Amino acid sequence: MKQLAKYLLPLCCGIALASCYGLDKEEYRELAPITVSGLDRTIYAKATETLHLDKLRVESESGQDLVYEWSYGKPAGDFPGMVDTTFISSSPTLDYAFDKAGNYVLRLRIDNGESIGFHYYDLRVQAGFDEGFLILCNDDEGAGSLAFVKKRSPQEEAEGAQEIWDNLLTINPEYDFRSLRDVYVFSSPGYASGILISSGDDEGSIYRLDPVTLSVTYRMKGMDEYGVRTGEILGERTSGTAHWAYLIGDDERAYRYEFSTDMLIVRETPFPARYGRQGLFASKTAGVRDILMFSEAGITGFPNSRIAGYAAPDGYEFINMAAGRIGAGQYDASKYYCIARTIEGAPKTVKIISTSSSLSSPTEIKTYDEVQPMLMNANTRIVTTKLNGNAYYDYDNKIYHWAMTGVDPVVPAEGAKPDITLPDGEQIMDICTNAVPSTSSAVVDDDQLLIATYNPTATGRKPGSLYVYSLKTMEKVKEYVGICEKPVAVAYKFPTSN
Repeated sequence: MKQLAKYLLPLCCGIALASCYGLDKEEYRELAPITVSGLDRTIYAKATETLHLDKLRVESESGQDLVYEWSYGKPAGDFPGMVDTTFISSSPTLDYAFDKAGNYVLRLRIDNGESIGFHYYDLRVQAGFDEGFLILCNDDEGAGSLAFVKKRSPQEEAEGAQEIWDNLLTINPEYDFRSLRDVYVFSSPGYASGILISSGDDEGSIYRLDPVTLSVTYRMKGMDEYGVRTGEILGERTSGTAHWAYLIGDDERAYRYEFSTDMLIVRETPFPARYGRQGLFASKTAGVRDILMFSEAGITGFPNSRIAGYAAPDGYEFINMAAGRIGAGQYDASKYYCIARTIEGAPKTVKIISTSSSLSSPTEIKTYDEVQPMLMNANTRIVTTKLNGNAYYDYDNKIYHWAMTGVDPVVPAEGAKPDITLPDGEQIMDICTNAVPSTSSAVVDDDQLLIATYNPTATGRKPGSLYVYSLKTMEKVKEYVGICEKPVAVAYKFPTSN
């Protein structure tokens, strides 16, 4: 039988193909298309309140009844990828109350008897403090606060809903927030999301907050439990079952905060962990927040949970570095770009060195003499974007860009024109972008530069401000002057799904 089937199958296929050969094109009828309009690509809803969508317009030429199916799920990979899909309605209008805040994918399936169309929307279910800008501050006495600028929905803007809060930490009156140092938003779809705040108080407190309500869910006493205070918080690894972030200790050691257990684990590094840099590398599926810690002597990376080191060339010290943020079509270009300069000599020599994301394959891409003093030091804060290959950074209370991936990656030097000059008296305390770690490489999610400033001479208002600039045009989008105390860190509070 098997031998017989082996000969009959090709014969049957040939007969089937022959029967189709010569069929006139006009004998095929085009299936009736479905055209959908009337809804915005991004849809906002409030948790526990009914979302009413009645603006949907559907055109179909089939003459048959339309069958609707609304469902939603958590984002997964490239939009409109989704998981944990839940059916919610079969009506052409939608009336549904989402019980949990978060960022979701809303899917509409329409069947006209001949064609089936799928239409996807970015659904943002809000519950107060879902999306906006966080500014961590201390006043002159060391009392901490967390200001918040909310990204309002069009409906909230029309209603004149509150946009600015000067201190969300008052939600937690049982805690005495002091000497705050850094704020960090983390998210791992399917695991957990939240906010970390580090401090230099007597107990070395590290606070973990709920991402929506901003209530404290755990307080770690770093001095009591580990004998260390921590400061800068760096990117997490949240793939698979791995779920952690890194912090730099006052002892210049690397500490890993385990989100599953709320514990610190020290990682022994080949070089002191004095400064930190975060890179949001774009891959084919999702952004990954890989990190570097460095000192003048060398760099430490943590590729795939390993520890890798790269020493400065003989006679050189590292000045600073940045991580490429590569967008669609350039997946294999995730690199670190390092600035090294000779320790002695005049003029000093500068080397621009690129490495892979695992700190391997170092390549000198530019060597030149420092004729004019470099506008860069180890304390310079650097951010990158998918929009281009530049690194944007602050120096002397101005914003410059370093064309690190360009044909001539020379670091701006004395006399260079800044990209952004702030009003007199404004001191830059921190910068960041509106990047979201879980978006794919094809999505440009970091088109804004956030600049937190401090003006010690300001009168009649609070000394802290926030300036928002477009990374596409370098023009100011909005300013929030005098809204907070002295900033120490700024972070984009993106919507989470947990």
